[in-house]
Amino acid sequence: MTAEGARTSLAPPIWVLAMAVSAANVGISVLSPAIPQMRDDLMATSDEAQLVLSAFLIMLGVGQLIAGSLSDRIGRRPVLVYGSLLFVLSGLGALFSTSIEMLVAMRIFQGLGAATCMAMGRVIISDSFQRAEAGRQMSTITMFQSVVPLLGFAFGGMLADLVGWRGSVGLMVFTAAIVFLGASLLLAESRDPSIKPVPASRILFVYGRLLVTPLFITNAMMAATVTAVFFAMGGFLPYEFKRLGSSAFEFGLYFSATPLGYMCGNSLSRSFGPRLGLDRAAFVGSVFSVATISVLLALALAGLATKPAISALLFCYGVANGLIVANSLVGAIRAAGPHSGAATGLCGALQMACSAGLGSLVIWLGGDADFRLAAGICWVMTAVGLACGLVAMQRRADD
Repeated sequence: MTAEGARTSLAPPIWVLAMAVSAANVGISVLSPAIPQMRDDLMATSDEAQLVLSAFLIMLGVGQLIAGSLSDRIGRRPVLVYGSLLFVLSGLGALFSTSIEMLVAMRIFQGLGAATCMAMGRVIISDSFQRAEAGRQMSTITMFQSVVPLLGFAFGGMLADLVGWRGSVGLMVFTAAIVFLGASLLLAESRDPSIKPVPASRILFVYGRLLVTPLFITNAMMAATVTAVFFAMGGFLPYEFKRLGSSAFEFGLYFSATPLGYMCGNSLSRSFGPRLGLDRAAFVGSVFSVATISVLLALALAGLATKPAISALLFCYGVANGLIVANSLVGAIRAAGPHSGAATGLCGALQMACSAGLGSLVIWLGGDADFRLAAGICWVMTAVGLACGLVAMQRRADD
């Protein structure tokens, strides 16, 4: 074996899987700074320009369901190879788009390609390593993934300033091409050939069974709730920071504490996760997330939520995410048994659905104007995640 804990004769190159899982972050962060420029260049409205991001996100959720189930039938490698190729080709289409309608159409296909890359990177880790080692390797990947938004926003903005929004799209094409070449040349098939694939007519049945499998749904919801709170905070915190006198650039600097904390949390997970076990590590992270948001809520209610205090708590919340996400995802995938591909896709879809739903709910209820309300809703979500973590740990102890 080439790596401790590897289940296959040849461990997959982690850097390829890390880039695959990060495809979605690249697709969002690189283009976001260039949206106003792209809107003006293509003479689009702001609503039309927003579709460039929202269409990508919608297909990111749908695509993971399709890719996960398909990989259980034909294998992980071909799905990743052709999915990354779709990401490259649709990126080229976006690069040469002459209208907003064409660009949105290409972004739909990009979302499908990125979803495939994300789902396959995760499930290949689960296929290739024993349980504890899989959690450690998943932490490595998510730690790498947390760096991408920091670099993506910086380089995307820089390229947009230097060569226009098409430069940002070009960077996406380049990274997608690296994933395609790496998957084509360096990855072997990881799906267990002895496991009989589920007939296409029974895929919905498999998803239904997973949703009522306690170990799967509790682990999947742990990951979904903390991810949703992160995206929700990204939606309502800019308004609070503006009320506190911050510019958009200053808010970005303060909010970058979250991915920095996420990196630290994943580093802790790599070091201590194998000793604690997946369920305990995720539960510890859930306790820490509730404690962090509890302090944030208390400061909001007392009117003491200063910019440095919020940023410090964002760092702590990022640490909690680093302990939760990788371990809970591996726990959910393992709980699915032979349906690991479908489980990976369903985990990703639940994350996107919860994130989109919570973010919209917070704003709809007035969280953009009332910071206390927004913090309270986030506290409820982290409490749900903690309850899921407790149930998952108890279920594992009973097995």
